[in-house]
Amino acid sequence: MDIIGGLDVHRKQITFDYVGMETGEVKTGQIRPATRENLRRWLSRFEGREAAFALEATTGWRFVVEELEKAGVEPHLAEPAETRTLRGKKKRAKTDRLDAKHLRELLYQGRLPESWIPPSHIQDVRTLVRRRKSLVDERTAFLQRIHAQLFHHGYPQERNLLSKERRAWLEELELPEAARKSIDLCLRMIDHINEELKPIEGAIRSFARHQSGCKALMGHYGIGELTSVAM
Repeated sequence: MDIIGGLDVHRKQITFDYVGMETGEVKTGQIRPATRENLRRWLSRFEGREAAFALEATTGWRFVVEELEKAGVEPHLAEPAETRTLRGKKKRAKTDRLDAKHLRELLYQGRLPESWIPPSHIQDVRTLVRRRKSLVDERTAFLQRIHAQLFHHGYPQERNLLSKERRAWLEELELPEAARKSIDLCLRMIDHINEELKPIEGAIRSFARHQSGCKALMGHYGIGELTSVAM
């Protein structure tokens, strides 16, 4: 290997620290702004050389890894929590430059706690799963607001509020105008979220039906298409 280095990725800049294995010369600096185009230009300096860089598996790692691979540079994805643990207990100021150096040293020493770099189709389905969870959490929050309004006005807590029968019951309740508007708004938002969830869940289910690992998981009791992909 000709070059071994570390990259500390942030939204505004990417801090680099790398060493030439023959000369021992260390070079540090920043790539600003942290865009795909700027990174691609910077990586062109390693053309024709064997290089490897480590970076943490935090937001932004995907485009960095993609550009490293396109440039023929070997990417190594570090698990963030374990990487921080390996810094030790010595207290010192934390800077981007020290983080990049720490990654470079761990990679050089063969101590980098590496994470699996999934192929693009797995990354895409992970994005769908995370998007679904966010929407489901939002839907739950609106449902909790409805329950709070009902309790505030002395109505019993009912299960399955979104069923046809329960929604009809909701419409017949005697409520102050402000409470009625609040509940109606929550119901509209829930309906909108449900519409947004349909194509997302459809894509996740399709993936589950064609992926061997998911099909194996679905052979176990209680594990369906959505859960198998999330697992």
